[in-house]
Amino acid sequence: MYELFDKILLFISAMVIYILHDYSLYAVIPAIITILLSCLSYYFENDRISLYGCMVYAAMCYFIPGYIILLPVLLYDIISRKYQAFSLAVILLFIVNIRQYDLTYFVFTMLIMLGAILLKIKTDKLNSLLTDYNELRDASSSYSQLLEDKNQSILKNQDYEINLATLNERNRISREIHDNIGHLLSRAILQVGALLTITKEKIIHDELSNLKNSLSQGMDDIRNSIHNMHDESVDLYSQIEQMIKEFTFCKIDFEYDVAKPLPIALRYCFIAITKEALANIMKHSNATRAHVIIREHPALYQLIISDNGTISEQKKSHIRQHLESYEYREEMGLRNIADRVKSFKGNLNISTEDGFRIFITIPIP
Repeated sequence: MYELFDKILLFISAMVIYILHDYSLYAVIPAIITILLSCLSYYFENDRISLYGCMVYAAMCYFIPGYIILLPVLLYDIISRKYQAFSLAVILLFIVNIRQYDLTYFVFTMLIMLGAILLKIKTDKLNSLLTDYNELRDASSSYSQLLEDKNQSILKNQDYEINLATLNERNRISREIHDNIGHLLSRAILQVGALLTITKEKIIHDELSNLKNSLSQGMDDIRNSIHNMHDESVDLYSQIEQMIKEFTFCKIDFEYDVAKPLPIALRYCFIAITKEALANIMKHSNATRAHVIIREHPALYQLIISDNGTISEQKKSHIRQHLESYEYREEMGLRNIADRVKSFKGNLNISTEDGFRIFITIPIP
């Protein structure tokens, strides 16, 4: 865009001087030729095309000396490029046709040529600065996005740490209640029961019976609260991660992509299935690497457990016999997994190609 403005300025200046020097109907011819050759140079964006256009116009200037005033407009395209030496054509044409030019025409032509050189240098620097600015802006945007992603990751990790600390505290409180208050209430219930056995008076017996019922109800409420707190404190990610850390048979890659906590029953289900699958890998496989993937989709949960171990053909055929019937009579571990998946109305797919793979999908209610 800047080059276009520069050439328009050079063209207008050259045409004003040319018309003042040779005012006739034929003055439009060099203008049309200059515009045509400039457009060809812009269209092809090729240094050779620009050079050829300058050579053609310079040849015309040899036969029609007055056209030389517009030559700097075309030379603008090759200044600061590998063909810039051709800019000396202006001086050579003046020398060849020295008798055809007066001092005024020579001075104005050289001024326009000097203006073309200065404008080209200025535009090249401006384009270079603009390129650096765009690169800096893009780099700044990339760094800003990267920083924002890191901040989001830090906030997400902080939320996870807070949630995990909260769950651990709930677990600790439930243990404290179970170990202290629960034992005290159990002992009190036993003592009241002993007193009921030896008490003969009906009034005291009835009051002790009411007291025992109250203590028993309180014990049941505490027990239910403890169970609820313990269930809520079960974090699927930390449980699976701990299980993987303790698994030393082979390396396991763990991927967890769940936005919201799973229902407590499903958490226990996935923990049990993963534990069973890892036990099977250790018992029946010679795998060197395994994968555990838990994902959440808009309509379902996925649990994928796979390994690169080899299975005997007899074992493969035995498993294939039960795939379609969805029954694993002799395979206790697979039958337990199938029953758990079926209880959630999910689907279980098992593949024995390139290792062993369990693919489970559970619909989200």
